[in-house]
Amino acid sequence: MTFSTSSSFSRILSPALILLTLLALTSACGLAQSTEPRGSIEITHGPVLQLPGLNEITVTWHTSRNAVSEVRYGEGETLDKRAVASTLGLIPNESTCQAVRLTGLTPGKTIRYQLVSKAFRGYKTPYVPIFGQTVESEIFSYTHLDPAKENFSFVMWNDIHDDCERLEAMFQDVDWDTIDFVVLNGDIVNDFISDKQFFDAFYDACARQFGSSIPMVFVRGNHETRGPWARRFFEYIPGVDGRSYYAFTHGNVYFLALDSGEDKVDDHREYAGLVDFVHFRDEQTKWLLEELKSDACKNARFRVVITHQPSATSAEDWFGSQEVRRLWRDAINEKGAHLWLSGHTHRFSWCKPGEDGDNHFHLMTNPTDGTVRVDVSPDTMQVTVIRKGGEIIHEETISP
Repeated sequence: MTFSTSSSFSRILSPALILLTLLALTSACGLAQSTEPRGSIEITHGPVLQLPGLNEITVTWHTSRNAVSEVRYGEGETLDKRAVASTLGLIPNESTCQAVRLTGLTPGKTIRYQLVSKAFRGYKTPYVPIFGQTVESEIFSYTHLDPAKENFSFVMWNDIHDDCERLEAMFQDVDWDTIDFVVLNGDIVNDFISDKQFFDAFYDACARQFGSSIPMVFVRGNHETRGPWARRFFEYIPGVDGRSYYAFTHGNVYFLALDSGEDKVDDHREYAGLVDFVHFRDEQTKWLLEELKSDACKNARFRVVITHQPSATSAEDWFGSQEVRRLWRDAINEKGAHLWLSGHTHRFSWCKPGEDGDNHFHLMTNPTDGTVRVDVSPDTMQVTVIRKGGEIIHEETISP
């Protein structure tokens, strides 16, 4: 009888005891997983300057917690301007990815800027947000791009495929004091699986080497369109006006950075019915045809095109390259492009004007271990392709 009463009592209390035990374990696990005080925040990655324009640039960085962020900046000793990110009038507060576009910049001027992020902990009510601590970075500086600059240099890499060690080794082949901006021309990330992969593949290395002081132009490759995080890619590489393609001018050189999309047909089994690059490239083509009418394009001394996939030069080339040729080649050729920089094939090639029919431009593909350096003067563009370690594999002088 005693055993029976005890068992019944035990059965009655078991759910409560289990619940208390679970709550205790959950609390303990929470303490074990987070060593940061509630409401604290740190800048964990960056800054990296991205997507320079005539009077603007995007500053990107990342925080340990969701945050509301701004950039304080100015052209003198005082940081007298403030910029925030906003979409449809709303300032984002539920992301650790911070991207703020600075505007009203003067070409050629030194810009000083500071990152400010306030931890966002949620809402007590719809009208009462809960904030945590605020973190402020040191003050950084860079020189904004300038269409009137006479001489400048830039470098390009592509097809890194997460091999950050190789990328950093190629950094050693560059005289950084002479570089005005950096181009990363696609497939830098090898299928976007996680945000840690993004930082490990290149972002942290770029931040350490040049990110706060030299702008980066990132052109999406086909591998950045793959993986579970591909649809979040623009949280990390934010684009311009909602586009992954855009144009800019520096040193009287007009640059077109175009997004060539995937390299196979949309209904290929590899994409599982989840891509629509036919319409994407058609929309981009409409933008391109209008952009090529711009004064910036018409008046430039040189015109340079940057795409991950090259314009096809053979019937054996991949579908994506065939589309690049079909949609863009003739229009770009007609406007008198001088140089078309690509990657994707993982091997070096150079096609001079007239070697692909009526092409006016030089078309090159850069290998996975090559640094492309372009030195621009009023009279020439000097292109040097350097294999990792310093061996020069190609040199070309291009005149207007």
